[in-house]
Amino acid sequence: MAKHNQTPLDTSPVSNPAPLYTCSDILGAAYTEEKALELLQKDPGSYQTYLGFEREHQRKLLDLLMGKRGLAITYDTFFKHVMNPDIHPDRLEAFLSAMLSQKVRIHKVLPQTGNKLAEAGSLVIMDLLVELADGSIINVEIQKLGYYFSGERSCCYESDLIMRQYNRVKSERGKHFSFRDLKPVCMIIIMEHSAHAFLDAFPNYIHRQQITYDSGANVTSLFKTIYVSLDIFHKMIQNISNPLEAWLTFLSSDDPEQIVRLVNAYPEFLDCYQDIVRFRANPKELILMYSEALLIMDRNTTQLMIEDMQETITQLQEDAAKKDEILAQKDDTIAQKDEALAQKDSEISDLKAELARLRQHNN
Repeated sequence: MAKHNQTPLDTSPVSNPAPLYTCSDILGAAYTEEKALELLQKDPGSYQTYLGFEREHQRKLLDLLMGKRGLAITYDTFFKHVMNPDIHPDRLEAFLSAMLSQKVRIHKVLPQTGNKLAEAGSLVIMDLLVELADGSIINVEIQKLGYYFSGERSCCYESDLIMRQYNRVKSERGKHFSFRDLKPVCMIIIMEHSAHAFLDAFPNYIHRQQITYDSGANVTSLFKTIYVSLDIFHKMIQNISNPLEAWLTFLSSDDPEQIVRLVNAYPEFLDCYQDIVRFRANPKELILMYSEALLIMDRNTTQLMIEDMQETITQLQEDAAKKDEILAQKDDTIAQKDEALAQKDSEISDLKAELARLRQHNN
């Protein structure tokens, strides 16, 4: 297991790795389905939990236990397990270095719980929250489903992080505090299934926030947000050609062929996969973590459905309001026409009366 003083991962591709790794080298020796089920049945409680999973999830777990497939770590619990900066700071440093295109070093891991969001009454929980050597703060979040209102949501989280930093630094520096002491806060949000706003930006799969002013004024902003669309990444990238593509493949692919290509090009990922493969020897822990991951995913899916329904209701209300406005305009137009017709009818009536008077006068 990696230690704090471990040398950071070297993410330079290896053109001719020796020896070449096979699927069994990476994912372990193959088991039959009967053997995999036998492992699950050793703990009756875990097996009953497994039976309660949907068939799709049962198949994924069986394939992992059989050594046929890997496990995409876009599931929250597995992501935190493999990328835990308290145990494997080198992994997160290597990922952040690839994402930010600069060498970074983690200074310390920060507490995950922030302030309460007043409107929700719930805690702001960060996935992986670290402070770098230069004082900047980075939060890495993994999402199975991209949220609605991504920008509004990330702004709330970043504001919370900035206020936490402000309170801490001001307390430490006292009367010597200056806003210059505050460092940037960056959120990296990795989505397995992108929100609509990012699907509309196809074929781009990395979305880096840029804050500028129309005057060209050079004003510092502490906010920085990066969104990563893994679904678009897999549609666009077939061959791994750099460390960032290697990390995005590792995070999101369970395909054995891709895994074999990745490890042979970047052997340092072998240790990461072995962390996942160890679950084959402890199916009870695997089921527990997978069950927790599905609960988180179900909760997020429910929230997404609520937001989706609210968005639909809002859109329908706006459409209805526009139709009411159009109908009101039409009613107003009809009323004006009715008034004009009534006036003309009155004029015709007056003319007929005058005509009758004149005829009577002539007679």
